[in-house]
Amino acid sequence: MIRKLIYLGAALFLLEGCGGALISNKQERSIGRGVHAELKSEYALVSPKDPVGKWAKAFIRPFQKASERFRSSREIGGYKIAVIADDTLVNAFAAPGGYTYLSTGLILKSKSCAEIAGVMGHELAHVTQRHGAKSIEKALAGQQLIGLFFDEGLAANSAEIIWGFLQATTFSREDETEADTVGLKVSYHAGYNPYGLANFFKSLLKDSGGDGPEFLSSHPATSKRVRSVRSQIKRLYGKKASKKSSECLTKMKLKDLKARIRSGKMKVIAKTKSTQSSKKATAAGWSKGSAKKKKSSATKAGWGKGATKKPSKSPATKSGWSKGKETP
Repeated sequence: MIRKLIYLGAALFLLEGCGGALISNKQERSIGRGVHAELKSEYALVSPKDPVGKWAKAFIRPFQKASERFRSSREIGGYKIAVIADDTLVNAFAAPGGYTYLSTGLILKSKSCAEIAGVMGHELAHVTQRHGAKSIEKALAGQQLIGLFFDEGLAANSAEIIWGFLQATTFSREDETEADTVGLKVSYHAGYNPYGLANFFKSLLKDSGGDGPEFLSSHPATSKRVRSVRSQIKRLYGKKASKKSSECLTKMKLKDLKARIRSGKMKVIAKTKSTQSSKKATAAGWSKGSAKKKKSSATKAGWGKGATKKPSKSPATKSGWSKGKETP
């Protein structure tokens, strides 16, 4: 009984002390680190020392500054970016705590850096608006949520449970709409033409067959959604939007980036192991019906179950992350 009262007291303390948020910023960072550990066990990542990894680090930097108006990057320790080495996977994903991913397949599919910028702005918006953290909060009762953490860090097996949960759920229509709105503002202030997201959606819809690319399975796109994004951009920025860059604002341009990916010389960090985290999520006590389930076989993050690109023989570094420069 005393233990239950302590748990409930801790839950109320967290709720009152975080402005209504049950998961603190420090805990959100812990979730992000845990999700990254799980993800890199399943997917090969491009080395941050490779030109593609260096490009990603430079690319994400202006987005961090542009997102400050929505959420201080200090709360999540800055944005970290990694590139999934899979040319067949067309997707991007942002985990709580500012851990962001995009696949080589998405880069190859993009016709301009403005399209990549539109996608990444959208994903960063999920972090600034705490969509991932909120979905976890909604899925668990107070005692279940507290059980995931030991002090401010994750308890044993919690990372595997959370990764499984995120794989099995999608964001609500309201969250996706908000991420579109915030994301186009982020990409605009990062220096890119905000029409990139709408153009990317339109391109995928045109080329998709059957279930379509993974990105569409986790970010349902319709002609109506494309029109909505375009309408918002026109209302917010008018002719100024088209004056923003569609080319990469990085030293490495998209043409050279794609050539490096296709060269077969890209340095890749091999996945560490195989896991079955998604199967353990329900058994761990996640509330059924608390998060929207996907109709397709793709996961929330859209990461397919197919084999990832085989890594090169280059020595792996200790981490697959390139970290954006912290803004003052």
